[in-house]
Parts: sequence; C-alpha cells; structure tokens
Amino acid sequence: MVVRKLLIKIAVIGVVLFSITGVVFGEGANDKAEEKASIVIMHDKSGSPSWGPLFDQMSEASTEAIGIGFTNTAFPATDIYMSQIRASLVTDEAPNLFTWWSTYRMKELADNDVLKDLSSLWDKHENEFGSDLRNAFTFDGEVYGFPITSEYWVVWYNKEVFQKYGLTTPDTWDEFINICETLKSNDVTPMMSTVEGRWPTFIMFEEMIVGEDPDLYVDLCEGRVKYSDPKVKKAFEKWGELINAGYFTEPGYDVWSGGARDFNQGDVGMALFGTWYFAATLTANGVPEENIGAFILPSHNPNAGKNVILEITPMLVSKNTSNMEDTLKLTDYWMSPEGNAAFAETLKSYPANPQANADFLPQVKVDILKEIGDDGYRLINRYWEATPTPICEVAVDEFARFMINPDSLDEVLANLDKVADEYWSNN
Repeated sequence: MVVRKLLIKIAVIGVVLFSITGVVFGEGANDKAEEKASIVIMHDKSGSPSWGPLFDQMSEASTEAIGIGFTNTAFPATDIYMSQIRASLVTDEAPNLFTWWSTYRMKELADNDVLKDLSSLWDKHENEFGSDLRNAFTFDGEVYGFPITSEYWVVWYNKEVFQKYGLTTPDTWDEFINICETLKSNDVTPMMSTVEGRWPTFIMFEEMIVGEDPDLYVDLCEGRVKYSDPKVKKAFEKWGELINAGYFTEPGYDVWSGGARDFNQGDVGMALFGTWYFAATLTANGVPEENIGAFILPSHNPNAGKNVILEITPMLVSKNTSNMEDTLKLTDYWMSPEGNAAFAETLKSYPANPQANADFLPQVKVDILKEIGDDGYRLINRYWEATPTPICEVAVDEFARFMINPDSLDEVLANLDKVADEYWSNN
C-alpha cells in the first residue's frame, strides 16, 4: 500500500526527531481495564476532546489482544501535568506509563535516572522502526520510551470558504498572502492564533524561522546562532507583518472548541496545527470531514526549500513503577504493528511503526503524506523539543509578548539572547 511505503520511506529520512501537545482529571477509567490490571497511564490530553476515551479504546484492544488493560488519568493543563509527573517519578507512586515529549524534554528525565530502559524491546522491534528513530530515543546508550503516533504540522483550511472565494491551495508565499488578503477583505479571519496555554505561541515562530532558512532554525535551537541574528530578526519582522495586517485571531482566542465552531461556520479560514487537529478538534467538534482540506505552508524565502515540522508522540515507562512485568508486556504490544495501528486509528493519526496498517487514514492525510514523500520535504523537529527546556519555557512567553505587541521585537530578542546565552555558557 502506498501509505505504508511512504511511512517507511519517511521514517528513514535523515535523523527523525519529534514531540506532543497537551489535552480532564481522572478521566477514562474503563471498567474492563480496571478488572484486568492495575496499570495506569497518565497524560495531559484533556483538551477538546479529551484523549481519555481514546485510551479507553486502546485498553479494550490490548485487553482483547494480550489480556492486559489499563486505566488513564488526564490533567487539565500541561504545566500542572509536568510538575505532577516530575514529583511522582522519584516515588513508588510513579505511573506505569505516561506521555511526554522527545529530545531535550526527554533528556531531562533520562539524566535524572527515572525512566525504564527499553533497549531489549527496541532490539525485538528493530526491523520495524529502524535505527534513526531508535537513535532519537537514545541517551547514553540506553533507549527510553517508544513512539505511539507521528504527526506533521500543516495548514487546515475550510474547503467551502476557499471555493466561495475562488481560492486554491498555495504553492508560494505570495499565493498564501493573497489567500489571507482575500479572506480578510471578505470579513473572514484568515488564521487562528493564540497565546492561551503558552505553548501555541511557538507555532508561527518556528514556521517563520524555518521558512527563512531551516539550517538557521537548527543552529538557533542548538545555540550556534543568536536570537538577535539579522536573519532571525528578518523572520520575526515577516511574522510581524502578518500580525499587523490583521491576518490572525485575537491573542486570547480559543483555538479548540471555539476554533472548530468558527472554522465550521466559515468565520475563520485556516488553522496551522499538527495533523492530530483533524480528528482531535475539528471532526470531534462537528466539522464535516469532507469540508476539511490541508496544505503545507510555503516558505516565505524560496531558497529555504520545502520543509515540514514533524512531531512524534512518545510514551515513557517509569523506572520506579509497580507491576513492571505487565507494563513491559503492554509496551511490547503497543510497539508492535498491531498495537501501534490500534491506537493510531482512534486518532486517525499516522502510526509511528512504519509496518503498521494505515488503511484507516482519511484521504486528506494520505494526500499530505504523499506530498511529503513525493516532493522530498525536509523533516524538522518541533521547537518544543528541539531546544533546551529552560530556553523554551522563557521563549514561549517572549513570543506571546511579540504577538501582542510586534513593536516589542528588539526587547524580545534581547531577552531571548539573555536566557540562551546563560544556558549555553553553562552547558
């Protein structure tokens, strides 16, 4: 099948890098799972909708397949979740498994020796995932966690709105700007944007820096370039032009249920989010699948080439958890093609295991994957994971400051330089 072949192809392009988003307290206890096992999965996916019911479906699938189910507990906000997980991991109250983020955010936990080494399971599944993906989960020779889905960051658009105003998907930045201008002139807000929740502020930041120069973005994330670099400032200024042109929703906008409502009503034309947004927010809140289209945002600098942000969702195993035997059996199943496909199907997401069945994907996601493979897009690690956590936690607030007041750019860049210089001088 073409989808599976493309998944295999993309999984081995360069170094595969990744992450996740957050989404109600103590939700999703499946009765059958409670009878079968004491395994607990924690996550921050209590958004609109919550992933609780999706994890319940996965528990039913694992119970049927291997006789082991689980309950899941969700937290209402990412910062609360992170604090709770960090506190619990050093105790015997640690969850069996929990969602987290990759690269620098995973390294923090690996350095604190609170994660279970899963090298033996990666050895078992080595012919399925490949070395690039394994390397991205490896720290000091040990492999922590496993991927449950893959996502790409694209622009979702309302097909009816585009058809009404004679718009087609853009191949160039100028064509994208023409779409924004056409929508605005017809009283349709072109793009969703928000500072709520803090983390969404990096969405346009990473797109604008990558759209200037993907190597610049990598060097910036890894401390080889300053935020005050002229090319970085140029990308911010391009972003500021979009803000000043009125192409975005207000900073406090609700991009979840409110965003889906406005998208469905044609009040907002586009939303730039991961491919998880399709099922987790749009169709879950009543947007008809046939009215949803997607395209990859063109680079504003043509010399930047074709790039797409990649997000892979990791699940980690606590080193101090109880019932480790069943926890590892569940992990083994989830890593398998059968288990990986079972969960990916609940989200209508791309399985992280390239050998997993992907026949359930909606056509719009098949088309995205085909374009990425056929056109040789470069896969770029999401900012949330691509730069050290102490820098990122300050940066998202500085991005919010810029989104609210683009005239604050020089102050924002100076503040970002300060926190980055302090981190890299000590690491």
